[in-house]
Amino acid sequence: MPLPAAHPRLADLAGLALSATCLLHCLALPMLLLLAPALGHWIALPEWTHAAILTLALPAAFVAMRGGWARHQRSAPGVVAVIGLVLLAAGLVAHEGWIATANASADTLLTTLGALGLAAAHLANWRLSHKG
Repeated sequence: MPLPAAHPRLADLAGLALSATCLLHCLALPMLLLLAPALGHWIALPEWTHAAILTLALPAAFVAMRGGWARHQRSAPGVVAVIGLVLLAAGLVAHEGWIATANASADTLLTTLGALGLAAAHLANWRLSHKG
């Protein structure tokens, strides 16, 4: 059953917004914390933020990639989205300390790469879905 055209578009927009939120959290927040350690107590986000973003990104990516594939029949955006989601999940696992990492900033690197990959997948899906 094909999805209405609005749902994949909204899912792509939601995915892009979530990816941007993730990048902002992973890149800008640590920079602010490095520049102004005193602000850390006011800016710190709850521990569940990473899990919440991943929980929202999963259905947004699924709906967007499924709808995009129905229109353009290209699997590349979906493959990149899965890789991005796996990296986001690995970042969450590293952040929570469920696995030992050699580098203290491994969670930031994994999450950043995942967010960039997921954003790239949503942009590619958007472009392929709206060609012509």
